[in-house]
Formats: sequence, structure tokens, C-alpha cells
Amino acid sequence: MTTSDPGLTGSFHYARATGAWTWSDQLYTIFGFDPGDVVPTLDLILVHQHLEDRAEVEAQLDDAIATGRPFSLWHRIRDAHGGTRQVVMVGAGDFAEDGELQGFSGYLIDLTEAVRRTTSREVDEAMEQMSQSRPTIEQAKGALMMRFRLAEDDAFALLRRYSQHANVKVREVARSVVEAATTGRFGDQDEALWAALAAEVTREDEATA
Repeated sequence: MTTSDPGLTGSFHYARATGAWTWSDQLYTIFGFDPGDVVPTLDLILVHQHLEDRAEVEAQLDDAIATGRPFSLWHRIRDAHGGTRQVVMVGAGDFAEDGELQGFSGYLIDLTEAVRRTTSREVDEAMEQMSQSRPTIEQAKGALMMRFRLAEDDAFALLRRYSQHANVKVREVARSVVEAATTGRFGDQDEALWAALAAEVTREDEATA
């Protein structure tokens, strides 16, 4: 089996019609498995949650399966090797043209190494920044990845571009994005501007590829 690679972002999809989960190779790695080692299920996901976080994760996933409401959650998992991983999970429902909920998709972002580096500094200011800013920024990145189908680096570039355009600190922009995504009211966040900036980021990324 493969040990988890800090900093990975894995994707997942749940289909309501069949109850089947699909994981990217990176998501298997975050959970401490090689791709195909196990069949992803809700029970498997819950078994690997930290005991203190399991109830909250279960409630969040149950709600997503039932309603498709966007969500963002910082929590801990226990991987297949017994290690504890700090992760952020974001997701949103997949709806048909007639509005029927077909399932939901999302991302799991492994922040274990980022947390370790910060806590090892033993500096109160660094801890404060990590606890308040980093999780929010990572959740906002995930929300933008979902909303505009962006890669992780492009989502952060979009955050920075909006920050520069609005002359607002990145962490404040991230906080507003997370609040909008979790309430399903992203359209209140100047959708046209976000879409235009996302298109710019995508074009620049394609031009340099």
C-alpha cells in the first residue's frame, strides 16, 4: 500500500441511482490505499473518520445525499496505516436539467503537512494564522474548483485575482466564498465578475501549457 502524500487533492463522486462511489487515484492515496485496493462506500468513509469528527461527517454526507446542498468541512481521518490526516472536504450536488438530484461530487484536500509545518514553529502568531486563514482559503479553493471546474492552482489564482480586483485581503475573500458556497448563495457574490476572472485564469493557464 502507498502512504499518504501530503498536499494531495483527491476527487469523489456519488451516484444516487446506484449508491456507488467513485474515487480518484489521489483519494485512495489520501486514505492510505493503492487505487482499487478497496471498494469505496459510505461505511468505509465513516470507518476512517477520527472518532471525534465521525458524527459531523456522517451528518454532512447524509444531508448531501438527500439534498445536494453545497458543503465545506474541515476534519480528520485515520488512514489505512493508522495515521491521522488533516483534510478539508468540499462538495455540491449534481442536478439534471429538470432539477432532479442525481448525486454529488467534491474534493478532499490533504493539509496534514501544512498543519505540521505550522505547529512545529511553536509560534502563537503562526498558529493563529493557520487556524483562522488556511482552512478557510483551502475550503474556498475547493468551492471555486467545484463552481468553475478549475485545477487547484487555478482556483488559488482566481482567489488572488478577485482579491486584487476588489482590493480586499485574500483571507477575507475566501471567507465570503465559503459562506456563500455553504449557503448555496454564490450568485450573491457578483457571479459575472467571478466567471469573467475564472475565464481569464483558464485562458492564461492554457496559453502557458
